[in-house]
Amino acid sequence: MRSVIAVIIGILTAFLVGSVIGTQVVLASVQSMGLDVTLAMRWSTSLSDLVGLSSSLLPLMAIALGCSWALLIWLNRRKIVPPARCVCVVVGAGTVMVLHLALNLAFGVDVFAPARSLAGLAGQGLAGALGGMGMARVLERPAACRRSSQTRQPTDCSCLP
Repeated sequence: MRSVIAVIIGILTAFLVGSVIGTQVVLASVQSMGLDVTLAMRWSTSLSDLVGLSSSLLPLMAIALGCSWALLIWLNRRKIVPPARCVCVVVGAGTVMVLHLALNLAFGVDVFAPARSLAGLAGQGLAGALGGMGMARVLERPAACRRSSQTRQPTDCSCLP
């Protein structure tokens, strides 16, 4: 159950961060055209985009990240992939970036406009990485579980169950 909750938290974190970063990338390009963009406009547009993208970007991220992180957890439980927070972060970033590139290849257009530029795509990768950090944080075992009963020294740096 902890794994499911961790994946859900990771997906929601990646979506929230990705949506806000995407909105800010678009507003930065609007501002570069000479239009005034206030802080209030940034807030309201970000909130509006969160609601609007919850029916398109959220399901796509949920499918992509859910599958990749479920595979990561499965591989970890079989001792194929080492349990480390950085693995969760890299898989999250890579999955979100590949998702946007795959959508572009599949449809011939950028489905999510902020991912058009390299900076926007990197921002989406950052969102996936932060989602991976959130997931890893939930999956981390308490410090008492990582200590050896004899030496009281940390024996395991795993983040996955």
